[in-house]
Amino acid sequence: MTVAQTAKLGGIRQSTISEILNGRSKHPKVSTIFQYCQGCNISLREFFDTPAFKTPQLK
Repeated sequence: MTVAQTAKLGGIRQSTISEILNGRSKHPKVSTIFQYCQGCNISLREFFDTPAFKTPQLK
């Protein structure tokens, strides 16, 4: 799925997604992450239940 498709499905700007993916948005709002998840057709739980959020630094 492309950034454009994800943006359209989630009702979020493409630039917002690009900023998050490129590390320019360091602290996105939960509502923004929720919209991104909607665009990806996943739940917030699925998003946060990944190895990236299970690192020792985040515990």
